[in-house]
Amino acid sequence: MIVGIAAAIGLGCAVGIFAIGAAVARRYDDPGVAWFTGYTTLVGLGLGLVSFGILTGSVPVTDFKGVVGRWLAVVWILPAALWVLFALQYTGRFVSLSVKTSSLIAFPFLVFAVQSVLSGVPAVPEQLLGFAGIVVRFYALTLAVAGIVLLVRATRRYDHLTGWQGVALAGAPAAMWLFWTNIPYIAQLGRAAGGTAYVLGALGVVGGLGLAVFRFDAFATTPAVGVVGERDVFDETDDLVLVADDEHRVVRANESVRIASDGLTPSTGTVTVQDIVGKSVDALRATETLELDVEGASAKYDPQVSTVFDHRDQRLGTVVSLREVTERELRKERLAVLNRVLRHNLRNQLDVVNAHLEAIEDDRADAATETTDRIARMSDRAQTLDRLLSETREHVTVDVAELLRETVAAYDSPVAVEGPDSLLLTTDRAALEAAVASAVDNAVTHATNVAVSLQQTPGGCEIRIADDGPGIPESELSALEAGTETALKHGTGLGLWQLTWAARTLGGSVSFDTSEGTTVTITVLDAPTNGELKRTP
Repeated sequence: MIVGIAAAIGLGCAVGIFAIGAAVARRYDDPGVAWFTGYTTLVGLGLGLVSFGILTGSVPVTDFKGVVGRWLAVVWILPAALWVLFALQYTGRFVSLSVKTSSLIAFPFLVFAVQSVLSGVPAVPEQLLGFAGIVVRFYALTLAVAGIVLLVRATRRYDHLTGWQGVALAGAPAAMWLFWTNIPYIAQLGRAAGGTAYVLGALGVVGGLGLAVFRFDAFATTPAVGVVGERDVFDETDDLVLVADDEHRVVRANESVRIASDGLTPSTGTVTVQDIVGKSVDALRATETLELDVEGASAKYDPQVSTVFDHRDQRLGTVVSLREVTERELRKERLAVLNRVLRHNLRNQLDVVNAHLEAIEDDRADAATETTDRIARMSDRAQTLDRLLSETREHVTVDVAELLRETVAAYDSPVAVEGPDSLLLTTDRAALEAAVASAVDNAVTHATNVAVSLQQTPGGCEIRIADDGPGIPESELSALEAGTETALKHGTGLGLWQLTWAARTLGGSVSFDTSEGTTVTITVLDAPTNGELKRTP
């Protein structure tokens, strides 16, 4: 009675396994589906035949100690290679049906075939046949464990998956090995114990696969895209990427490194980071730009060094990424030269023009002098912007209220500062001075009445400069919004750019209200005291 019930349940589970395989087979283009379908087909067929044989009496069973255990071993051992091939492809390690994979699949079949043929030959020792059985069992167990580890690790690694997805998939081979391999020993406790192990193994397979497919959508969201994506980022990027161990020996390098190093990679022997790039890992950390000869041409690279830690925060090694910045560095050099030459020559030429204009007593000469003065101020402002955007400065404690009072005191116009007598913030003083000076200068130059106010906020402070002038032209505001000067959207100077870029350098913001005159609001954030600040527009 117990044997029949166990066999009937096993037959029902076999049908369920076939149904799961058929449901997944419809997604034949997804990673691992073909191998999964083959795996479920073999397991379902094996379990179904054994269960049917028990029910019909063709497999004589009075308990579960002998022949059933051997047949169930065949059921979980034969598909083991298909299981690991499914796990490989499902996790993004694509495999095809080649001679190697065919041998992997055929090995247990061949062993069982040889055992069947030689089992009746007197000259063949039983110990040899038994040893072959042990080998094939360990072979299948190794493949099963390898597939389980691949699935569980991959499904836990990516945010779009759940670890239970891998656990559910892993439940099938785990249940078969746990219950069916040990069924001869469990059955020694009694026929009911043996039948229970038979049923639990079958239910574990159909339950695990069913949960994975229908509850956790195992084939709707696979880890393959994450694995393949990571591999493509590493292999397809134009950056030079090296992975080194804690002794700075390169363990992996992408194709770009092979090209840049004339084929010098870990495959050629023990290679260090210094062998490939000419500098040690520690030296690279302190290097801003590295120059290498690549295919006969000199190229500049920006090195980035990251330390790799394990789950216990123990250092494993480093990842070195070198991004080519040859064109960027060339543009920087050109801009620096043009900036210095134009600024120096412009100022000198303006001084010459002013000297000649001073000798002329004419209203038009006075107007021309004012124009050259404006150009000179623009040159000075360009120099301020250059320092503001290119230099690295430390955060310092600044009394914003005092800075505002000092700024407005430089003008003849009587401008009062409303707000607290003292307000201390940690920020970039040079950037704050540049932002405030630009806003105040614009207000005093174009308006009669100017009001400056200071207010503390939870994250820093807010500075407002309001005036009754004609307002900032829409063309200048549009250029600021677009972030660039064009033929149709351009400003008349660098003052507003200085204000905007300085505010960004502070990590704050600037806004303009031109409904009545102009109100400029500058938001300044209170920064940590031990950080450095470097911003680019």
